[in-house]
Amino acid sequence: MTGWDVHVEGAVASGPLPPGGHAVRLGRLDEWARASGEPAREYVGRARSSGSRLLLRHAVAAAGGTQPHRVVVGRDGHGRPVLHAPAGLDVSISHTADVLVVGVARGRRIGVDVEAWDRPLLVPGLAERFCHPEELAELRELPPAARNSMLVRLWTLKEAYTKALGVGLAYDFSHLRPRPAPDSGWWLDRAAPGWRLRCDRVLDRYVVARALGPDGL
Repeated sequence: MTGWDVHVEGAVASGPLPPGGHAVRLGRLDEWARASGEPAREYVGRARSSGSRLLLRHAVAAAGGTQPHRVVVGRDGHGRPVLHAPAGLDVSISHTADVLVVGVARGRRIGVDVEAWDRPLLVPGLAERFCHPEELAELRELPPAARNSMLVRLWTLKEAYTKALGVGLAYDFSHLRPRPAPDSGWWLDRAAPGWRLRCDRVLDRYVVARALGPDGL
């Protein structure tokens, strides 16, 4: 199967992830859904689910130094994927349109989210529901196109973080205030000590965000 990495700490292709390492793996829906036996064009929702699970197994197998058929995945009470085997790894899944994304981390929590770069979010009242008051003030100073791009970036960062926590949209996003960090990443001030966030533009059309927790699952 083909695929590509947005970012890797520790070479997934050549061996297991080291302690604290992580990888974010992308795949195309049609390829992974077809490999899973689902006709992607007929049952998009089911194809995304099946394709994501297959991509997850391959990504985890590479990160854990095992075979895909030995990967055992379950769900917690919030529907978040949980690895039963191999031990010591955390995972997250996201998909949109024809792109699937899987994040794998050793010894720490990880969350990923993918959205279209130009997803229209300039809907009346939407920003007020998920933006921090300081973010709203900064957004008002931007022209519409830049404002929408920043909203997409903030949304993906916040969703990646809350998915890593295992709470997703149940969290009040307006309480989160991601700030750019000197290393081109993002941080969450004192609200989430030890967490690292990052947002990358991929394939010209999408934004992939990841959130990495401090050491310790």
